Amino acid sequence: MPNKKTRSAKGQGTFYQNKDGTVTYRKGAGLKADGKRKTLTVTAATQAACIKLMKQKEAEWLNEKQRTQVTDRDNVEELCQRHLDFQVHNGELKPKSIDRREDTIRNQISKYPIGKMQIQAITPADVDNHITTLIKDGFSISTIKKCLDVLNAAYEWGVIRSELNYNPVLQIKRSIIKRLSKLENKAAADADVIVLSAAEEDSFYKEALRRNANNGNYKYAGGLYGALLLHTGMRTGELISLRWKDYDAQNKLLTIDKSTSMSRNRNATDPSAAKYVAIQGTTKNQKARVIKLSEKAISDLRMIREAKPGKPGDFICRTKTGKQYTATMLEHCMDTVYKHSGFLTQVSGLHILRRTFATRMYENGADVKEIAAYIGDLESTTMQYYIAARKKVIVGDKVRQIVPLPGHRKPAGDQNEKRDAPADNRSISE
Repeated sequence: MPNKKTRSAKGQGTFYQNKDGTVTYRKGAGLKADGKRKTLTVTAATQAACIKLMKQKEAEWLNEKQRTQVTDRDNVEELCQRHLDFQVHNGELKPKSIDRREDTIRNQISKYPIGKMQIQAITPADVDNHITTLIKDGFSISTIKKCLDVLNAAYEWGVIRSELNYNPVLQIKRSIIKRLSKLENKAAADADVIVLSAAEEDSFYKEALRRNANNGNYKYAGGLYGALLLHTGMRTGELISLRWKDYDAQNKLLTIDKSTSMSRNRNATDPSAAKYVAIQGTTKNQKARVIKLSEKAISDLRMIREAKPGKPGDFICRTKTGKQYTATMLEHCMDTVYKHSGFLTQVSGLHILRRTFATRMYENGADVKEIAAYIGDLESTTMQYYIAARKKVIVGDKVRQIVPLPGHRKPAGDQNEKRDAPADNRSISE
């Protein structure tokens, strides 16, 4: 038998008499942020108790709406921040994404005139002028695109909530993206993807494993960790999440199913608390995988274990005190290794090791689909951002970007086979 239904005495909401004697009260409360109707529901012993609970729930709902509600008095900075607050409250973003969004609002919106302009006064021309200013100020194309995405998402959010009439960013977004894409076009002298040359790769590996003459210890605390990045193509967050139980030495397999990133400590109440905390989650794009290791990667892991023996639950990459290594620590260490490796051009960052690994696999005959699966990425991303088709070499007295003759890549095989000698021993990194 269905529950008995009666309308509220004032025509607001509906009471349901439940089989267990309790009363459920449902009442509409306007629209949610996604444009759908919001219905509040409470259950109590009597209708009077339900009405009391409903008033409390309505007050909570009103406070939440006011916290994120867009008004004509808001400026663009406030709109973007309200949208971010809404996303954080609803768990739509990962901690690292929240950090990036905050940085974009602070550095590419709040510091510029557009950030203080009222949201209703913004026109497509204002958006275009702002992007032009960011270009002149020397920001990277990816940074400018992130700013454009933040503005567009915030306005779309306001439109969906029926708090804004239109989105001025959407009207001009396509033309701006087209303009930014032209700025990314590579000239004949530009590298398509920055990687280490074969000679530089050897120099890096030798330097990373350098030992101190006085005690025989490794010179660089994270040198072996950098070598493992070079020989596996892992992301840094994946590397520092690894524990010894993830390594199957008998079958030469490594399970990569976690990633660690550092994000701002938003829950800290003590001023002395750490400003950043480690957040462990799934791998990027949820590309968990088990990879077959090369002999060089196995050698790296063997040397790491000899230097720092550990139990199955211990981190593979850890400090002297046993704490988890961080991406920042590894980046600082690798910058020092790069500095002493004798490179002819400036090399920085950790991602160059991942790109070098993917490019070397491609040069040895591996298919892009295989490379993408191994490094845990999309085929399109792998081809565009991780494989260098051009080689920067010194021809005569000039540095040139050379595209090798198609069809002359090495046959597929073990990535640790001896590489052919470069055509010009003076080749340098892109």
